[in-house]
Amino acid sequence: MSDQLQTRVEDRVAQIIFNRPETRNGLVPQFLGEVMEAVKAFEADPGVRVILFTGNGPDFSSGGDKGFLREVQKMTPDEVQKNVYSFFQGAVRLIKLCSKPTVAVVNGAAVGTGCDLALATDFRVVSKKSFFHENWTAIGCIPPLGAMYLLPRLIGLERAANMVMRAQRVYGEEAVRIGLATHLAQDDAQLRDEGQAFAKDLACRSADALRAAKVALRRSMEGTLAGEWEFNLLQQGRLLSGPDFASALDAIEAKRAPTY
Repeated sequence: MSDQLQTRVEDRVAQIIFNRPETRNGLVPQFLGEVMEAVKAFEADPGVRVILFTGNGPDFSSGGDKGFLREVQKMTPDEVQKNVYSFFQGAVRLIKLCSKPTVAVVNGAAVGTGCDLALATDFRVVSKKSFFHENWTAIGCIPPLGAMYLLPRLIGLERAANMVMRAQRVYGEEAVRIGLATHLAQDDAQLRDEGQAFAKDLACRSADALRAAKVALRRSMEGTLAGEWEFNLLQQGRLLSGPDFASALDAIEAKRAPTY
């Protein structure tokens, strides 16, 4: 792994930190390949409960690296699919389908592919200066990485259209208000600390229950209510007979917080 990506684990939270500040964390295939490898490693690591993404420098990510976009312009459609979107879409897909909770701590700009990476996480922590910008139509393209599916489900069709078709920025306070982000940090200086605290709170909970909840929530966006009743009853039956529920009952009786 190159020095363009930093990783560390603290309090069972794995941090994946984009470290290309000179390009505002511009994205290229090799870099996204490293992101994918880090996600796979942390998903397989039993010592990791939550995966957190953030960026060094003023921005989370400015999207596709400007120099690389010139290279893309010269590629055939087949080359774009093989050499570009296997990494760009692959990274978004891997984050979205990760079995563990994921958190994006969005410092500054999350633009284009950077915005799509943030949307793929389960939770987004922002400051007033953070903003999301699906700028694809402004450069003659459309979002191909999942935003067309995710945005209407997060904020409704009309707001999604405003972000996609008019390429309108959404800043931190509004993002929380409309459901695009989860938590607004008190100020920019505290953003990463508050993001880590948010992730740590998740990491203190039952890993088995979090995995089951994540699967059930994902299914609920595509299935029927009857199907969800059946699926969730099966999951609940398994969880109620498991060690985490027993530990929680013991903790309630002892008037203390459960330990998972």
